Amino acid sequence: MSGYDVTEFGEMDTWGVAEGTGKRFANGKDGQFLGLSVNATDPGASSPFWHRHERSEEVYVFLEGQGKMALDDDVIDVQAGTVVRVAPETWRAVHSAADAGRPLKWLCMRGGGDTLNAIGHDGELDRERPFPWVA
Repeated sequence: MSGYDVTEFGEMDTWGVAEGTGKRFANGKDGQFLGLSVNATDPGASSPFWHRHERSEEVYVFLEGQGKMALDDDVIDVQAGTVVRVAPETWRAVHSAADAGRPLKWLCMRGGGDTLNAIGHDGELDRERPFPWVA
């Protein structure tokens, strides 16, 4: 067994294209404490749902595009260079600005006070909550 995993996502221009979902995970088969996803949302599109984690903390690093991020009842502007730390129990969703001209792309890193296996899939989804940028 090796002490590392390698995941190839390709150029940022291909993110979201291969699977059609805009999200790919790079936890490796034996990831313990950190999780990582690469994400792309087309202009005018939003996260498919709100979500939060019971025990995991996340850091979003926006790399390209412009948009908004909803954090509980707050909405902030995000763009290339914005970094947002999100505490456990905080509801979050992302929206790519319709007039941005390019997809919003970001990395999301998550970790908790335990191994990822012990934490498990602690995410909670809310598919009914309306997004604040939809009139």
